Amino acid sequence: MERISCTDDEDDLLELYAAVIQDVFNDRVENEEIERLDVADIIDTFGAIVEIIDISVNEKIRYLGTLLGGVPEEDQGSAFDEYDQENGYIEETTQEEIWRSYGDNLDAILQICIKSMRNSYKECLESDLSDLLDYVVFQVEYDREK
Repeated sequence: MERISCTDDEDDLLELYAAVIQDVFNDRVENEEIERLDVADIIDTFGAIVEIIDISVNEKIRYLGTLLGGVPEEDQGSAFDEYDQENGYIEETTQEEIWRSYGDNLDAILQICIKSMRNSYKECLESDLSDLLDYVVFQVEYDREK
């Protein structure tokens, strides 16, 4: 996946989109069916999947962050940003750092679920992530009310 996501080749991107579509639909959609679709349909379907994931997972993670005292960062910019970047004072966030952050957040969520639900790591991984996040949100809100 990493290799495909870093390419500019349209065929590789379409293969990635098709793989995501198949995975989301638990392989109920055959590869041949996807190949018969127009490119625009594949891209639209992938975009819809991304929106659903953003709503069902990322929004809950952001909400958890605010519940736990995190403040969403908004980059206001500065008159000196260009100068700072040219001289190496500002480090750019790499894709690797972003994915590492997502991984760390997911690990923390899984640890909360393991401790609170007394499930095994395997059981948590096999669970629906959206449901796990709902439980974590409930647990955090409940603990804050005490």
